[in-house]
Amino acid sequence: MEEKRNIEEIILNGTEDELAQLKLWLFKESVRLENMESSLEERYKRLEADEISFRERMDMAERKLETATRKLNNDKALFEQRLRILNNGFDQLNSDKKKLEGEYIRLEREKSYQREYEDDALDLLFRGAKNNPLALKKRYRDLLKVFHPDNICGDPEMVLLINQEYNELCRQFDYGMIN
Repeated sequence: MEEKRNIEEIILNGTEDELAQLKLWLFKESVRLENMESSLEERYKRLEADEISFRERMDMAERKLETATRKLNNDKALFEQRLRILNNGFDQLNSDKKKLEGEYIRLEREKSYQREYEDDALDLLFRGAKNNPLALKKRYRDLLKVFHPDNICGDPEMVLLINQEYNELCRQFDYGMIN
């Protein structure tokens, strides 16, 4: 405040030399203020540019984050879908496995029944001819005529069974003859 009075006093009552010094000081102060103002303006422009650049980077980062989030959500949905498909596949496989196990058990039962039936059928077919080799041979030939695959009602599997049983009975006769 005192300086302001001094300046006013010099302006009103000052000598030419004091006025010249005041004028020089005012000029220097004006130049200093203008330099400071231009420096501040440049700084302000840099800050504005930095703010704009920062906002652009933030916007770009937000877009990247949104894109990554969408991609992650899509990947998660795809993974969950694939997981459901795999789980359904495993469930189907387990179901099929249980069905196959049941079918296997059923087939094994049928095989055992069939073996019993075949044994009974072969026993029935060769009944009465087991004690005599000539009767056995005649019965074998008659059975082959009936079940031969070239016949209309022929059964190749039955022929195999007849052959096996005949061979077994012949071995028993041979074994019995040796002893």
